[in-house]
Amino acid sequence: MKIKAPAKINLYLKVLGKREDGFHELLTLMAPVSLFDEIELEPTGEGVSLHAPGSGCEERKNIAYRAAELFLRETGAKGGVHIDIVKNIPVGAGLGGGSSDGAAVLMGMNDLFGTGLSTAELMDLAARIGSDCPFFILREPRFMGGRGEIPLQKAVLEERSYLIVVPPLEISTALVYFHLKCPLTLYDKTYKSNNVVMEQLIVPERILQNDLEDSAFGLCPEIEPIKKELLDAGALGVLMSGSGSSVFGVFRDNEHICYGMSQLRRHEGYRYIPTTSLTGVSYGDYRGKGVSGQG
Repeated sequence: MKIKAPAKINLYLKVLGKREDGFHELLTLMAPVSLFDEIELEPTGEGVSLHAPGSGCEERKNIAYRAAELFLRETGAKGGVHIDIVKNIPVGAGLGGGSSDGAAVLMGMNDLFGTGLSTAELMDLAARIGSDCPFFILREPRFMGGRGEIPLQKAVLEERSYLIVVPPLEISTALVYFHLKCPLTLYDKTYKSNNVVMEQLIVPERILQNDLEDSAFGLCPEIEPIKKELLDAGALGVLMSGSGSSVFGVFRDNEHICYGMSQLRRHEGYRYIPTTSLTGVSYGDYRGKGVSGQG
């Protein structure tokens, strides 16, 4: 069984406060985009094995491996699985590749073993392996709350294209949050904000906000200049995705992106990836089109 696992970008990321459990309460708008890891699942006699070169971690710590183990343990499904992953989503770039892989494995194994888990049940499992994983079960633009695992309102976005720029560095999410100046505070669990209207059509370039940028820029000063370069190239708006290190520019369409890429000075080792937002809700059902490039 072959599955595509999409990347995501955060169009909005507001840190509402630090929680007593050490995590941060978030309100974020995530959108899946047309950049994919390629996953193949093959049933085996027992246990879990994984081949995922370039994933940046050892086999048993990989989210895809942990997802498969959790699935077999919780469902009691007989047999095992071998997982092959071709990594196209950059690691440590705030694009959610690992979380997407884990969610894709859960959904794929649900089909492979015929266990019939509902979307809600898959999301419950996904929340146990990573904060962003439940979003990738839904695979549609969504406001998410909690640590990023609680689905709130489905978002309707005005159609745009996105140029993702990935510098040749990884950044630790834990370090970004550690350096974030955010005291333990009370937050409004209704997730209301004067700056965000969840019920209306959202113009992506008008909502852009990421409270993690200052912390990430302090740790990796190389990230911040990418924003100016994209704006100078004609982007309608620019933002760092998640905890970094990738930065994306919002463009009207593919023609606008092509113009923007022609204006950019390419840096050696950087990746320049034009994408679109995805609207398909089942894995493999994607209507967005995009190609990846490398500088």
